[in-house]
Amino acid sequence: MSSPYDPIDATLGPAGARMPLWQSRVILYLRCLAGFLMVKTVYSWTLVCGVWDGDTSRFEMLSLAAQSAVIWAAIMNPVAAVGLWLGASWGVVLWLVTAMVQILINASAPEGVGRLMIVAAIETVLVAAYAFLTYKAARESER
Repeated sequence: MSSPYDPIDATLGPAGARMPLWQSRVILYLRCLAGFLMVKTVYSWTLVCGVWDGDTSRFEMLSLAAQSAVIWAAIMNPVAAVGLWLGASWGVVLWLVTAMVQILINASAPEGVGRLMIVAAIETVLVAAYAFLTYKAARESER
């Protein structure tokens, strides 16, 4: 962009302005997180559909808490991923609610959840990383 008064870029308005460093990092983080949620969605649907054989990967053999966590992730994660990819605030809120519900489900019934506890721990770290990035972005915008 040559100048803020360039007639070619004038139609962009505030969207044409260069984004500060930490805010662009938050957007990049949200897009990477959206990709992670889509991978998690595919994994959840492979469990539900029974793509793999074996006692540990059969959906019917999971506890009720594990089944509800898998179904919750299969339905809510792709919706949250779209919102995160767009950088919309509703996507962040939906992801935070989804992560909180999954963490609570996994923490309340640890039997039979096993590998989902690892996902809950990863989600806790992802939420903490998001909090750190948004804190830095807010501090940057105060200057």
